[in-house]
Formats: sequence, C-alpha cells, structure tokens
Amino acid sequence: MKAVLADPRILKSSIDAISNMIDEASIVVSQEGIALRAMDPAHVALVDFKMEKEAFEEYTIEETLTLGIDLDRLNTILKRAGSSDRITLTPGGAGDALRITLSNSATRNFELPLIDVGEEELRVPELEFSARVEIDPKVLSESIKDAEIVSDHVTLRVDGEAFYISARGDLGNVEVRVEKDRTLSFSCEEPCRSMFSIEYLKDMVKAGDIASTVRINLGNDIPVKLDFLAPGVSLSFLLAPRIESE
Repeated sequence: MKAVLADPRILKSSIDAISNMIDEASIVVSQEGIALRAMDPAHVALVDFKMEKEAFEEYTIEETLTLGIDLDRLNTILKRAGSSDRITLTPGGAGDALRITLSNSATRNFELPLIDVGEEELRVPELEFSARVEIDPKVLSESIKDAEIVSDHVTLRVDGEAFYISARGDLGNVEVRVEKDRTLSFSCEEPCRSMFSIEYLKDMVKAGDIASTVRINLGNDIPVKLDFLAPGVSLSFLLAPRIESE
C-alpha cells in the first residue's frame, strides 16, 4: 500500500471534523480508494467518508486492508502537515502500524500503531427527505456560530421561499434566512423543520474546508444529512434530531 497526497488540506480537514465526534474507527483501503464509516459513542451522529483513488497523486494497493485507527492521534499528526507538505501513507512497523510521511524541505516520519476496532457493519439508513438545499458551507458555519450565542441547539427549517437557521434561549433569539434564489440549489416538497445539537454541528461544519458547497437534506423530526462534496471526495454526516418543542 502506498497513497500520496500533494495537497494535505482535504485529509486534514476531514479527519479534524470526524475525530471530534469519533475516537476510533476502521479505515478500509481498497482498489477504489479509502473509506471510513462510523458512529459516535452516543449513537447520535454517523459519518460516511470516501476518498477515491483519483484524489491521490499516487495510489497503489495489492489487497484490501482494514486499518484500526485512533482518529485523535491521527488528527494530531496530520495537524503537523504544512499547506505545501506532501503526505505519504504506507504500512509501518511489522505491518502493525500506519506510517505517515510529511515531506517538503525535510522528511518527517510518524508511525501510528494500529488498534483493534470492533467490527460493526454500519448502513446509512434510507430516509425520505422533504427538502434539499445547497449553500456555501461558510454560510452554514457562520449561522451555527450566530446561533451558539443564545442557545446550545438550533432549528433548521425550509419552506417554499427560504432556508432558515434559528435559535432561541434565555439570552435572546437568532434567525438566519437564506432566500431560495440565493441558494445554489433548492427543492422543497413540503415545509419541514427539525432541531439539532449545536455541539455536533460545530464539528461537522469544519468539513466546509474541503468543499465549495454543502447539501442539507432535511425532514420533519428525522436526522439531517449534510453532504460535503469535492472532486474525488465525499464526506457525509447524519445527525439525529432533538425531539422537543421550542
């Protein structure tokens, strides 16, 4: 196995977003690329990450590998990569570690021991969403920061005219409205709304660094699905709603 990335940004931002919710996970390395699917310990959020082999500068593998990874440790190592560093992933040790090489004017080698991660096959549930809205990830990220000023949860809502991000708390109310014609794409079969934890959303929107758009799939009191898409890369999150009245 050898995987070389000329631009570390995509892998760094993806693992940064994932590792705050999920401590450890299996990364599957196959002929198609690398993939990670895992659920957080509280079973509130599910992540589905795929990086196709075309996203790498060089990618060779002889057989499919499943690597048990401490994501927090991996994130710490990847944060050491500068914007112009090349990242190379190869087997380390006696096949019981992942070697991460950061190369630029100097070459730095890290070996991350593999761990035993329980084999649990996770399927992404098929949900019927009433609305799909695509916007600039910065808009979503800034709106979550606005909502956090007054509350620890936020309501996402779509009607035929706009997409809304709102929060209410003892310190006041916040509402962000994105008009239909200001979105990148907009479809709404029926008005819908759901409430979610800001703490989880704050981590998820970090993935905005890898993509120019985020697709928000929303229904009534069902999980929201956030899709961050870039060429050769997809990072999706499912977040369970908070079922309570405002």
